Amino acid sequence: MLEKLKKAESLVSKIKPRHLIAVFFLLVAAFIVLWSASRIKEVTVDIDGQKTTIVTAIVDPYRILDLLEVELEPKDRITITGFDNRGFFGELGQNEGLIRIQSAVNIKITADKLIYHVTVAKGDTVSDALDISGLEVREHDILDTEETKELSNGDDIRITRVDYIITTEEETIQREKTYRGTSLIGGNKKVLLSYGKNGTLLKTYSQKVVDGVYEERELVSEEVLKKPTNDIYVVGDGSVISPLDYGFEIVNGVPTSYEKVYENVRATGYYAPYGAGTATGRLAQVGYVAVDPKIIPYGTKLWIVAHGNTGFVYGYALAADTGGAMLSGKNFVDLYYETYYECVLNGLRYVDVYILETPKKD
Repeated sequence: MLEKLKKAESLVSKIKPRHLIAVFFLLVAAFIVLWSASRIKEVTVDIDGQKTTIVTAIVDPYRILDLLEVELEPKDRITITGFDNRGFFGELGQNEGLIRIQSAVNIKITADKLIYHVTVAKGDTVSDALDISGLEVREHDILDTEETKELSNGDDIRITRVDYIITTEEETIQREKTYRGTSLIGGNKKVLLSYGKNGTLLKTYSQKVVDGVYEERELVSEEVLKKPTNDIYVVGDGSVISPLDYGFEIVNGVPTSYEKVYENVRATGYYAPYGAGTATGRLAQVGYVAVDPKIIPYGTKLWIVAHGNTGFVYGYALAADTGGAMLSGKNFVDLYYETYYECVLNGLRYVDVYILETPKKD
């Protein structure tokens, strides 16, 4: 081993300094060659989809474009990949680069009564142009072309603005006239019992506006804010007043069977608001009458007609209430009506009161 080391030292001692310098430069030259080779790239130049590929060591993308005699317009869009931010090739060992050029495309967008001149790039779509212009297509607006359409030079995109304005209007619901027959008056006369009131109807409309021009108006909904009440008339047609029906046989205004009759007795009329009660706890209604319960027990079924059957027919009735005039004997029966004016029409009448059925005692 010692002998081998001595031989190596002997060989080194024989190499002259000028030979060492030559070796150094050879190594540097070899490194430069290898480094340059590693910097040779395959660069693709894509101009509006037309591609050209070259192999080059040029690290400036714009020198490559000059080499290929590519002229850029001011608004062309250029995208460079595979080069660093100084224009040189990227990382060592990266062997591909791309220079993409999209030619400028000039279009118009008509919206809001204005014309917008917009520059986009070849291959851009309508949607891209809208993004660039900052214009929005709202829910009801009309775009005259598909958003995915690729644009060409001179294209004109139109946005039609459509708005809907909601308005409300109140309308009067005219009251009507209601007629009902009665035997309170004769001769086919007509008497107004009560005035009604008009109602109110709320109508909601949707007004279409296209580019500021008002078009058709559509009724969307209706809501009754206040119901009308009708004018109420009575017509003297001889109709029976009470709606009750106990099913007894009535011939020429007189029941064919009854327990007893009180003839030519005094009858007046009375009225109470809706929901009022009676002495028996029942709600007041037409057909319920007030009596002296000592004479006519509560719950007795009656038939009441004008004395001598002269036209007035109250009809079936139920003894359900009482009052001071009946208890004092001043009046025999008080007839319930729906309106105060019917009480006035009734005034004081003389009637025959037929006792049809007296309630059984327990």
